[in-house]
Amino acid sequence: MAAGADHSCADLKKRVLVVCTANVCRSPYVASLLQQRIRAAGLDDRICVESAGVQAQPGREVDPTIRAMLEAQQIPPAEQYAKPVMEDDLRKADLVLVMEEAHRQLLFYRLPGALSKIFLLSELAGRYQEIDDPHGAGLEEYLSMAALVDELLEQGWPQLLKRLGIETHQ
Repeated sequence: MAAGADHSCADLKKRVLVVCTANVCRSPYVASLLQQRIRAAGLDDRICVESAGVQAQPGREVDPTIRAMLEAQQIPPAEQYAKPVMEDDLRKADLVLVMEEAHRQLLFYRLPGALSKIFLLSELAGRYQEIDDPHGAGLEEYLSMAALVDELLEQGWPQLLKRLGIETHQ
């Protein structure tokens, strides 16, 4: 099954749900980079990545600048179209990564029991920093967001694996 081709993960896989506002910019970008890192680590049979938005309009296309940025890095997009967060997504996820504190709060209101598995992406890297939404802004804002995401994924990778209970021999 192609990653991101549909929204089902095998039950034996750990699920990571990446959430932003509209699911057209930050969460698809983070999910795509995370998926690429998981593939490179040989863990794609153990970890599944999906993305969604707290205010997503179903079927809305991923931001063209995000698609171009992924294409330039030869990273296949995890998602092509926006998808709203459903309670079932939160229940099934082993780890939920959000871009802003407001996202965590909205998800908490939807499913209070999921709070213990919802983290700002930056918290995996031992920080507390929100990731600004570049949607509709200039290229500089997109590149700034991308640089921060790259840094946080690099620094937070060991913590992500630890939170998923996955041991690697690296």
